[in-house]
Amino acid sequence: MDARLRSDINVTPLVDIVLVLLIVFITLVPTLPTALATVLPRPGPGREGPVLRITLLPGGGLELDGRSASLAELPALVRASSGPVRLRVDPSLPFHRATEVLDLVKGVRPEARLSVVAAGEGI
Repeated sequence: MDARLRSDINVTPLVDIVLVLLIVFITLVPTLPTALATVLPRPGPGREGPVLRITLLPGGGLELDGRSASLAELPALVRASSGPVRLRVDPSLPFHRATEVLDLVKGVRPEARLSVVAAGEGI
C-alpha cells in the first residue's frame, strides 16, 4: 500500500473569489461620481462683484438671487455678473441637472469661481 500524501493546493476557490471581485469592481467603477472642477467659497470679503446665487429647486425649477428664472435667461445673467457663482442644489435632483447648469455657467464665464452647495430641506 502506497501511503504517500498529496500536497497539492486547490486554487479553485481562490480563483472564484478573484473573479467575483473583478466583476464587482468592473460594474461599480462606471457608477462612481466624477469630480467637478469647483472652488470652495472662501471666508472674508470678496474682491470681485456680488455673488450670483443660483438655486435648483426640488421640482426642477431655477431661482437666480431669489427670483424665479428659466434656463434660457441664465447665460445673459451670468454674463452680466462679475462675482463668484454659488449653485445650491437640492439633493433629490438627478446629478445631470446640476452638471447641466455648471456647464452652462462655465461656457459663458470660464474664469468664474464656482461653488456648489447641497441645499437642505428648507430651500
